[in-house]
Amino acid sequence: MRHNKIIKIMAVISATLIVCLGTYWQHRLMPLKKAQVNQTSIPTIFVGGDYARAFSTAGFVHRLTAAHLMTKGLIVHVSQSGHVSVQQFAPLKANPTIQVIFADNHHAKRQARQFATVIAILAKRYHVTRYNAVGHSSGGNIIFDYLTANIDHPAKINKFVTIGSTYPGVTRKTLQQLPTRFPVLNIGGQIWRTDGDGGVKLDDVLKFSQQLRAAGWHPQTTIIHGSPLTAEHSMLHINPQVDLRLIQFLYGVIN
Repeated sequence: MRHNKIIKIMAVISATLIVCLGTYWQHRLMPLKKAQVNQTSIPTIFVGGDYARAFSTAGFVHRLTAAHLMTKGLIVHVSQSGHVSVQQFAPLKANPTIQVIFADNHHAKRQARQFATVIAILAKRYHVTRYNAVGHSSGGNIIFDYLTANIDHPAKINKFVTIGSTYPGVTRKTLQQLPTRFPVLNIGGQIWRTDGDGGVKLDDVLKFSQQLRAAGWHPQTTIIHGSPLTAEHSMLHINPQVDLRLIQFLYGVIN
């Protein structure tokens, strides 16, 4: 009898915890559910960071499509050898998304070269002429390294969002290698009053904005303050507050 009573108590506690967590998460999603954005056919390409798999960027796509703010368009898989395969879920319309998932997800320089192949295929097969790019952690470096490479760029970047990324070694000369000027949103995290998001230092993230401004750019910068549940490095890509800032920057919110 005592054993059954303990089981019942644990079941009640577990159910209560699940309900509370669900309520808390729905509360955090509420701003997304209320938001309305402008529509465009320019796709947004998501690139995860070091050792990232589909989960790293799938959260963005799931939450933003569930809120009818974006449309799941393509998932691009890049094999170890660089072979590219594409799954299409919808036409590239109504704020379409493109996830790029690398099998070799721990070598940013190599991934940047493979990313060039991805862009070439998107331009040729799917007629992508302009795109937004969102990179979390080293995903930002992959995109940046591709943009500053001395190669042909068959599609033009429209806007760039970098989340929890640092850019060591970047100089004014490096920035001059970018193919064009475009809007940049730089997002960093700060856990309570610490020096960063637990993965990278906030000063290192903000340095990129400072370098851009010194070179005559006008980046937007957002700092996510909070607990490890909201501002920790790996939590930034599953934070609805980041989602909202992302769509505000990419599309503009309709009041």
